[in-house]
Amino acid sequence: MTELVHWTSEPPALRSPILLIALDGFVDAGEVGDHAAVFLRHRWVADKIAELDSDAFLDFRARRPSVVVDAGVVNRLEWPRIELYAAQLEGARDALLLVGPEPDMAWHALVDEVAAICDRLGVVRAVTLGAYPAATPHTRPVGIAQASNAIDGPPLDDATPVAGYTGPVGAATVLQAELADRGVPVLGLWAEVPHYIAGSPNPSGALAMVRTVAELLGVEVDVAELEAAAKLHREQVDEAVADHDEAAELISNLEEISDAGEKDADVPSGEALADEIERFLRSED
Repeated sequence: MTELVHWTSEPPALRSPILLIALDGFVDAGEVGDHAAVFLRHRWVADKIAELDSDAFLDFRARRPSVVVDAGVVNRLEWPRIELYAAQLEGARDALLLVGPEPDMAWHALVDEVAAICDRLGVVRAVTLGAYPAATPHTRPVGIAQASNAIDGPPLDDATPVAGYTGPVGAATVLQAELADRGVPVLGLWAEVPHYIAGSPNPSGALAMVRTVAELLGVEVDVAELEAAAKLHREQVDEAVADHDEAAELISNLEEISDAGEKDADVPSGEALADEIERFLRSED
């Protein structure tokens, strides 16, 4: 029988670890969850301890490997991977990070393997990281929404409960539901990304997510790099909309909705604005 988890090193002794799950794809507007997890992995100097079997979980026609060719020679072939990292922190508990592409198949097996990882490493809570497009302006702080399953304590004070939803979900939400059924407390966190810039990377969302995770773990995280990226991104979006009356009106309406706390308000259309802003941001990149 094929082993679906390949341990690349012996896991360190971890203190009541929290498992952070960030699988890019559906739903992660602005790549917030992915960028927040990668930022924390580097900031914590986390060590890779395992990876999931790519052949079992990924469709390489949908997520093709990449290659580096130099002077007519294929020097490096890079495969998409779902990896597990361990970070030993200064606070009262440590962290694990499950990062990589959302699996294309074998989701039931994914649940079994992640549950086994939680059992082996003594995970006390899992936290999924993601983001969704929301009726919120880029001129206001990014909100964090939460949904908890089998949590053994109060939810985060600064996060708001996710409104009612019925519809398709990603693998991270499947893990949230299934791990809770197996006795692992799970907290789902989603950044609320302005819908008109949801298709491009959003460092403000990643910053808000990192701060929320740091609060949850009770640790200090140096976010100066993310703060600088968020400031630059805000300036770029401001510049992109400065000369457009329609954009100014849309954002003004969103500011009124946000300031009034009208979470269920109708979202003003921003499709044309979104296309123009994202073209501008790509040109700036």
